[in-house]
Amino acid sequence: MWEKLKFWLKVIVFGLAALYLIVITMLNWSLVIEGELNLLFTKYQRPHVLTVLLVTAVCSIFGWWLFRTVFKALRQWRHLQDRSRTVKLEKEVADMKAKAGMLQTREAVPTPPVAPPPPAAPDVSDL
Repeated sequence: MWEKLKFWLKVIVFGLAALYLIVITMLNWSLVIEGELNLLFTKYQRPHVLTVLLVTAVCSIFGWWLFRTVFKALRQWRHLQDRSRTVKLEKEVADMKAKAGMLQTREAVPTPPVAPPPPAAPDVSDL
C-alpha cells in the first residue's frame, strides 16, 4: 500500500514540475532581451530569454564540473604523494631493522669466568 502511495506521489510531483516547466516556457517563449548575446562562434542580436537561460545554465554546469574536477585531481595528487612518502619511510625502517638484526645475530663469544683475586696475606708489620 505504501509503495503505491509513494509511486503516485512521485508521479504527481513530477507531473506538476513538468506542467510548471511547460507553462513557464510558453509564457516566456516570445520574451526578448534588448542587447547582444556573444557566444564563442556566434552573436545573437536581441536573443530570447530562454536561449540566454539555457546558455547560462550549460556554462554554469560546465564551470562547476571543471572546478570540482580540478580540486579532486589536486586531492588525489596530494594523497598519492603522502602514500609514496609513507611507503618510502616504511621501506627505510624495514632496512634499518634488517641491518640491526644482522648485527645482533652474531654468536656471543662466551667469556671465561673471572676468578676472584686471592686473599691478601697479612702484613708482617701489623703484628
